[in-house]
Amino acid sequence: MQGMIHVAVRLSGPAADAVGTGELAYALSAPAVLGDLVELMLARYPQLAAGAGSLRYAVNEEYAELDTPLAEGDEVAVIPPVGGKEEAN
Repeated sequence: MQGMIHVAVRLSGPAADAVGTGELAYALSAPAVLGDLVELMLARYPQLAAGAGSLRYAVNEEYAELDTPLAEGDEVAVIPPVGGKEEAN
């Protein structure tokens, strides 16, 4: 049997408002990808599902796709859409 990995989730703006907190913790069966975590979050917090298509994610401060592997101790940020002008990087 595979082990468990523990990840911290940071939410901001409307995403934090939707779940009622800015921090969550999850334990997932290894191996896991970001999409597995997102699926769990949307199931537990269906109020996030309404805007799920406009959310972006970062793993350890790097923008990530749903197929990004997760590892023990990773920090995942849920990034809501930003209104207004786009900023140059």
